[in-house]
Amino acid sequence: MKNAVTPDVPVLAGRLMTPEDVVQLIPGLKLKLLAEWRYKKTGPRYYKVGRIIIYLFDDLEAWFEGLESGGESVADE
Repeated sequence: MKNAVTPDVPVLAGRLMTPEDVVQLIPGLKLKLLAEWRYKKTGPRYYKVGRIIIYLFDDLEAWFEGLESGGESVADE
C-alpha cells in the first residue's frame, strides 16, 4: 500500500535520486538489475514521470532496512 501524500509531508521534499544515483549508493548493484526489479515490482518504490525514473532516498532506506537478515547489528550489543 502506498503512503498517502499529505500537505504536511510532500513527496518532493525528500532527496530525489536517479537510477544512476541508486547504483552508486549500493555497492555491486547494476542498472540492469535495478530495471529488472522495477519490471518485477520487487525492488524499492519508485516514481515515473514520463520516461524519467525517480527514487526517494527515504524509500530506498526503508526498503534496504527491510532486507536485513542474519546476525545482530553493532547497535544491538
